[in-house]
Amino acid sequence: MMKIRAIIVEDELAAKSMLSILIERYCPEVQIVGDASTVKEGVELIEQLLPDLVFLDIEMPGEKGLFLFKYFDKIDFEVIFTTAYNEYAINAIRLSALDYLLKPISLEELKISIQEFKKRQNNKQLHHSLFQQLTSPIPTPKRIVLPFQNSFIFLEVDEIMYCRADGAATLFVTQKGERHTIAKLMKEYADLLESLGFIRVHRSAIINLDYVQEFIRKRPHSVVMKDGVQIAIAQSRKDYLMNKLLRL
Repeated sequence: MMKIRAIIVEDELAAKSMLSILIERYCPEVQIVGDASTVKEGVELIEQLLPDLVFLDIEMPGEKGLFLFKYFDKIDFEVIFTTAYNEYAINAIRLSALDYLLKPISLEELKISIQEFKKRQNNKQLHHSLFQQLTSPIPTPKRIVLPFQNSFIFLEVDEIMYCRADGAATLFVTQKGERHTIAKLMKEYADLLESLGFIRVHRSAIINLDYVQEFIRKRPHSVVMKDGVQIAIAQSRKDYLMNKLLRL
């Protein structure tokens, strides 16, 4: 039986060692051919070793694991995300990763993920879709999942006009006039939304450029969205935002 060649991209030494031990002892079909501690090192290792499977930590110093994909023109490897945070499980599902594993990693869950890899190792189209989503300046229609206490709400990304910090919560506003307040800090959505083409114009606001109606150049700088709401622009983001708007 041909071995599944895998690498681990993980900055925590203890987590990296534990995953390696579990694979070496209990998953004989998998061969760990290398490991890395940052996204940059992971990219270099993937280009050098051409693995079949990448175990990718989401929360790492510098660039988050999600941004590894933007460095490749062709995604010809499968990915299993690893994370200590439950909220990233939803991101992993939404971004069409092969699977995700919550730390500390369960041997049973690890085996299930590897079995899933075996079923899908010939399915490359899914990862092409993931690459497109992470790198397109204007994302193709995709859903974002907003967790509530006892349910989830699914929104089309291209229908979201903006989101704003509301204390310890985040307000999402859609072009249909829907308003959803999520009991999570806006920074938990910032990286994902920016990777999908949204622009953070202020520490408390992220906008969809498609719904900007007016740019107010006099100080204090701001934009008026299509629902008439005026959103302040940080001085440090003014020129960046103007350049983006002029390219639309």
